[in-house]
This record gives sequence, C-alpha cells and structure tokens, in this order.
Amino acid sequence: MNNENVFFNPGDAISSSHDYKEARRSAQIIKANKPTAGQIIIAKNAKNGTYAIYLAENARDEKHGEPYKITDKL
Repeated sequence: MNNENVFFNPGDAISSSHDYKEARRSAQIIKANKPTAGQIIIAKNAKNGTYAIYLAENARDEKHGEPYKITDKL
C-alpha cells in the first residue's frame, strides 16, 4: 500500500466503493475498456474511508480537493 497523499474533487470520481477489492475490480474493468484513458488511481478518502477511482490527471491541489491516500495505481 502506498502512503502518498493526493487531493481530488469527489465529483470527479469514476466510481467509488466501501470495499477495496470491489474498487480494484472496477478499476481493472475501466482500464481494460479504455486502455488509453491514462493512469488510474484507487484512493482511500481520508475523511470517510471509502475508496474512489480517479484518473491521475484529475488530481487537484489541497485548496481545491479533499485528501486521499493512494492505495493502488493502474
């Protein structure tokens, strides 16, 4: 698991789940269906503990996003 912090706007999430395995499975499906979409990040919301899937290019700065911990990159 990665301890790297990143900030995202929750509205930019492609998908979210309370279960890491479900989030990873969704991310793998997204990556398989859109291989040119760029890097996909699975991140855990620091406030509520849910996992969300984001495109890496949608990362924000701390003033414009909520804190997440990166758990996986595809």
